[in-house]
Amino acid sequence: MGFDPRSWARAPARGAQVTANIDALLAENEALRREVFLLRQQLLRQQAPGSVFRGEVSVERVEAWGQALARHPRWRELRVGASARVGETLVFSGLRGLLEHLSSQWSDSDPRAQLEEELDRRLPGLGSALRQALRGPQTKARLAVRVAFAVYGVRATEWLSESPLRVVDELLERIAALEQAARPAPAEDSTDPVRAAAFAALGLRWGASSEAIKRAHRRLVKTHHPDQGGAVDDFRRIHAAYQLLMA
Repeated sequence: MGFDPRSWARAPARGAQVTANIDALLAENEALRREVFLLRQQLLRQQAPGSVFRGEVSVERVEAWGQALARHPRWRELRVGASARVGETLVFSGLRGLLEHLSSQWSDSDPRAQLEEELDRRLPGLGSALRQALRGPQTKARLAVRVAFAVYGVRATEWLSESPLRVVDELLERIAALEQAARPAPAEDSTDPVRAAAFAALGLRWGASSEAIKRAHRRLVKTHHPDQGGAVDDFRRIHAAYQLLMA
């Protein structure tokens, strides 16, 4: 009675199909990989306040991340850039401009804090490891890695390792939004305060194109989505602004 273990080793009948759909297996594998990635992200967000970074951020890792970023088909469009004052306005452009813009938003206690100091505040040891790994010539690839840490914080190692091409997409979108916001607003800015507020909610100037609106919306919902630790009210406000401008 019961199962005969010998039957388990029997070869399948001649012509039996091992898998009916290899694409389905590949899709399932990708879904599992993505699920592991998200679980790692959640683990980083839920670390106890007193925990210490024990991952690997080394010169070799930074070099590998930089090479992976440079494979993006639009890598040449990612400029080093800078920030400059035009009259009374501080205009940001390129990677350096984005880094300086983000630096003003890191810490309420010390807005002048360096990136590495802010990372150490969030996860002790991470900023120090990054500072050590970035010593040496500051190439465009190294700068892009540093800006990725400014954008993603303690999740940067996961994004750089798992989705480097999406990191470049994110940097390009954020830089485009910054440069769009720096352009002078037309005189009709104040004719419709509701639409003006919607543009402002997306970080855009009055009259931004539909493509700019879509890029800003995609970027902001990723940042403020409740599943990524964002506030529900902020997420709803951003989505409402997008719907108003695209109507």
